[in-house]
Amino acid sequence: MTGFVESHRSYVNTWECDDNAHMNVQFYFKRFDEAARFFAGMNGGDMAGPLPRTRHVRYHSELHAGGIARMRSAIVADGRFAGFAVHLLDDLETGRIAATALDAPSGIRAPGRLVQETDIAPALPRGIAPEPAEPERPEDVLARGGLVSSRTIVQPMQCDAAGELLAQGFVGRLSDAAAHVWEVAGVGIATLRERGYGRVALEMKLTHHRPAKAGEALLIHSRPILTGGKALRLHHEISRFRDGAPVVTAEVVAVILDLATRRSVAAPTAASGD
Repeated sequence: MTGFVESHRSYVNTWECDDNAHMNVQFYFKRFDEAARFFAGMNGGDMAGPLPRTRHVRYHSELHAGGIARMRSAIVADGRFAGFAVHLLDDLETGRIAATALDAPSGIRAPGRLVQETDIAPALPRGIAPEPAEPERPEDVLARGGLVSSRTIVQPMQCDAAGELLAQGFVGRLSDAAAHVWEVAGVGIATLRERGYGRVALEMKLTHHRPAKAGEALLIHSRPILTGGKALRLHHEISRFRDGAPVVTAEVVAVILDLATRRSVAAPTAASGD
């Protein structure tokens, strides 16, 4: 497709893969973030700028250890997502698109790097609304069947040069927290191990409310939401421990994966939720 420019190349290291034997979601976000910064720099933007207000990611095919990938980036020229940056992560071994991201507009002007909305169908939101999410109060998450799924301290090594937590740091925390949400939903690790199943994300959207800085303590309040099919929706609120200020609202659509067939299956027990 014309309009795209290569913005990143990468190799999948074994240590980037999780218990499902494919690259963990945090490393997709790491690549999207680096590609977005290179794309900004190519077009006169600030490579050290803030994370986008929203980043909407869809996962299309798995990346495994030893895989090679590249990113192509452009600006959407028309339609509902005009002005958004779009990033396509290509699996160079198979030729398939492994994942896509749509970043809320940051004001970057990229003449000659424009694509039509009809050209980027794989990147368009499917199961999660594209608008920025309003934060939900932690006490409301708990009242609706949620739990505190994570307590962590932001380490300097997880931050950028300005001391703000990188995209990978947010999503790594969400990935770890998700296991506890699945337990609340009735799909526990013991059952999954017995049946040879794993849990994978299909779609994620992060809405950033404010940065998280080195040294700050973060809480994640999470709850599962029943969707009526194979998928389970996870809602996460990342907040500062000291004052409860909202940092990120994350929405995730996930499914159970049969690790032998690499196909999604129905949950072995009924999930609870709204």
